[in-house]
Amino acid sequence: MKKILTAALSATMFLFVASGAAIAQDEEADEMRAVPVETWACNYREGKGPGDLDSAIGAWNEWMDSNEVGDYFAATITPQFYGELPFDVAWLGAWTDGNAMGRGTDQWVYESGDLPGKFFEVIDCSSHTNFVSMQVREQADTGAEPDDHFVLNFSNCSFKEDGGGFDALMAAQGEWNAYSDEHGFVSSAWVWWPIAGESDNDYDFKYVVGTPDHTTSGANWQLYADGHWQKSEEIYDGILDCDISRVYDGTVRRRITAGE
Repeated sequence: MKKILTAALSATMFLFVASGAAIAQDEEADEMRAVPVETWACNYREGKGPGDLDSAIGAWNEWMDSNEVGDYFAATITPQFYGELPFDVAWLGAWTDGNAMGRGTDQWVYESGDLPGKFFEVIDCSSHTNFVSMQVREQADTGAEPDDHFVLNFSNCSFKEDGGGFDALMAAQGEWNAYSDEHGFVSSAWVWWPIAGESDNDYDFKYVVGTPDHTTSGANWQLYADGHWQKSEEIYDGILDCDISRVYDGTVRRRITAGE
């Protein structure tokens, strides 16, 4: 079932809602906001592991606090269900907007001292990619207090020829959002457009779906298995072609504080 529902079947990601980061629709406008996101895919160096990375992240957070940086969200993710080319750990960061990304990048490159070295003593990163993220589904409020863990799902998707493109996707997404809310699905969803850092890609965007935990993912999975996949097949038919999903466990490392 190589459609957008391949991602929804694993249903994941509480990430930016839990952090307070604004990757949602603008409250004062009818347009979706474009938010910059970065990812680093990394492997641990010989003899290094999660505890060493925690120490580097602790030093980084102290530096961020000392510089009063409140416009950046960070998490680490580790593979749960993955293919033949896994990584040990990935860094996922998001700024509140492009201005914050520019300031933050200059600050990191020119003012961070030996902090980058602390990270790269622990991990060796094979890629650093920049995306523009747009939220297409917001998780309903379940009343639960957010914690520092989440589950995250990615699928690479391409528009089908004569399938209507982005406008058709947004119409289908709106229909699916209403249907899934009515039938008890709990999830959020984003589309990520690759901007910089990928030398070879054969997809249009990453479709990112999420929940706070595997318990919620499993409940969504069961709803699908009970027959709701038929509705999503109907809604998205002819619009997208998506590959199989990859699922990751995530830990929040820094939250957005600007504007609180």
